[in-house]
Amino acid sequence: MQTQTQTKDPTTQARKRKRLFLLVLCLLVTAVCLAACSFGVEHGPRGEVQRTDKYTFNTERRDIEARMNKDRESFRETLPERYHLAATVDVNPGSEADGITYEIILNDVRIPMMNVLQSFTLDSDMIHTLQAAELFNSNVSNTYETTMGPGKEPPGLSLSRSYVLKPESEISPEYLQNYTDVYVKISYGPEDQRTEEYFHLKARPSSRMIEYMKSWEG
Repeated sequence: MQTQTQTKDPTTQARKRKRLFLLVLCLLVTAVCLAACSFGVEHGPRGEVQRTDKYTFNTERRDIEARMNKDRESFRETLPERYHLAATVDVNPGSEADGITYEIILNDVRIPMMNVLQSFTLDSDMIHTLQAAELFNSNVSNTYETTMGPGKEPPGLSLSRSYVLKPESEISPEYLQNYTDVYVKISYGPEDQRTEEYFHLKARPSSRMIEYMKSWEG
């Protein structure tokens, strides 16, 4: 009896290896995607979602500056009804230079507010009193979204900035007349249905700030 030897087709073997390689590659890509979905979305201390919108420091600054230059009256002086909004100002006397700090406080939220962004600027005359290239400030550089609502964490959100005052000999008192004026932008909601609100607030000066300003009256 003769034994027949079956020879495998090299082309068939190559096709099988290629299919096996593609199968392994697909499984690997799927595993990486699932891992990214599981571990790459929420990394904040309270499980905050990572921001994916396109708002930047420059876009927010341009928006406020354009409104300040062309439509300053659109900054409302009436306070919002859906949340509490306030501003404070304090002075930090120093041996070499004095500092001044503004803080915007948003709390007592009465509605769901997704991805809350805060921005503010000062009266344009303040640029003559401060050692600063610009007056604008924003939390738009935050990595994670801040979502707020009744009974949810965080209960409030604040945004502050400290400026260094120029030497007293370089400051004209007239430029400090509007030092309590703060122009604020609050925006929230999904990117395609964004709510943007603009306010003109009077910052509440601390007792130390009030005493400090008395020196400019004489």
